[in-house]
Amino acid sequence: MISVITPSVRHEGLALVERALGRQTHPFEWLVVSPKKPSNLGCRWIQDPPKEEGDYWTLNKGMNKAIKESNGELIVSWQDYTYAKPDCLEKFWFHYQENPKLLVSAVGDKYTDDTWTVKTWQDPRERDDQGSFYLCYPQDIEFNLCAVPKAAFYAVGGYDEYLDKFAGMDGFSVTDRLLMIAEGWNFALDQTNKSFSLEHGRLPDWDARNAIHEEYKKREVEYLENPRLPYLK
Repeated sequence: MISVITPSVRHEGLALVERALGRQTHPFEWLVVSPKKPSNLGCRWIQDPPKEEGDYWTLNKGMNKAIKESNGELIVSWQDYTYAKPDCLEKFWFHYQENPKLLVSAVGDKYTDDTWTVKTWQDPRERDDQGSFYLCYPQDIEFNLCAVPKAAFYAVGGYDEYLDKFAGMDGFSVTDRLLMIAEGWNFALDQTNKSFSLEHGRLPDWDARNAIHEEYKKREVEYLENPRLPYLK
């Protein structure tokens, strides 16, 4: 089974996800992680855990909670404000059946509106010299829309909840730590599986609080000594 997990503080961004999920050809459950319960959506609400002192938004705590409460063996991380074609989950499930130790990311651009005609950002991962599906670096896995076996999250102990003090999602450390434990995990891009995201802006102090900057780098050094965190057991 597939569990689609969408963290969201701006519920208007869930409409595109709901529309896309309503057209999927593969069965799934949808979990929305949010401080407040979304209305009129066919999802299961996972209430965002309480903040600790200094937390920006408890995204990683929320993701860990949703993973623990999910029923699927394959987790699809699906960002709000994002649409995908009806066979998106079908493709993710196909790759999982082929290789249950593979993380697969979709590729996609950002647009001004949902006619998908005017781009505001083009995905730099797209390329024409590797074919439609190819192995990639861990850093190429984009948690905006990707499929991760639940076992992978448990193998590394989940997202790093310390990084909830910053604005960036802790996606890189999950993939980096999987590579560190060297137990057969692989990473791939499926260029036939595309996302279409609305440009919705970033919080004003995003760059100052983003976890992939200096504080994240300091934390990354600690992963070398302890790639398995204690949040998922």
